[in-house]
Amino acid sequence: MDIKTLEQALKLQNDLTARLTQSMVAQRTGKVPAIKVTLKEKEELIARAQAEVEIAIKERDAVVSRWNERVAQRKASVVKLQKELDDLKEQLVERNDPPKGKPGNVKKEVRRKKSQ
Repeated sequence: MDIKTLEQALKLQNDLTARLTQSMVAQRTGKVPAIKVTLKEKEELIARAQAEVEIAIKERDAVVSRWNERVAQRKASVVKLQKELDDLKEQLVERNDPPKGKPGNVKKEVRRKKSQ
């Protein structure tokens, strides 16, 4: 059981003290607790255990939700980066491929750029 507040700790301490006191009284008197008392204790234990299970499920769901958000953000980042990479590759191909027109014009343009 995760104790997160002082009230939870105090409640747990009181419950344990009450059970310990009840057990000690029964041992001193030599009497076995009545079946009704034992049943009530077991029902309380089951109720507490069920509450702990529900709390654990809620905590797990919250953690899973946060991880799902992180995964979605990372996937979006990957998609964005992949698009940028594809755009850069496309630009590189366009720069390296000469125009389909006259091949002589390309050389003249290159020479002009070098002489300037």
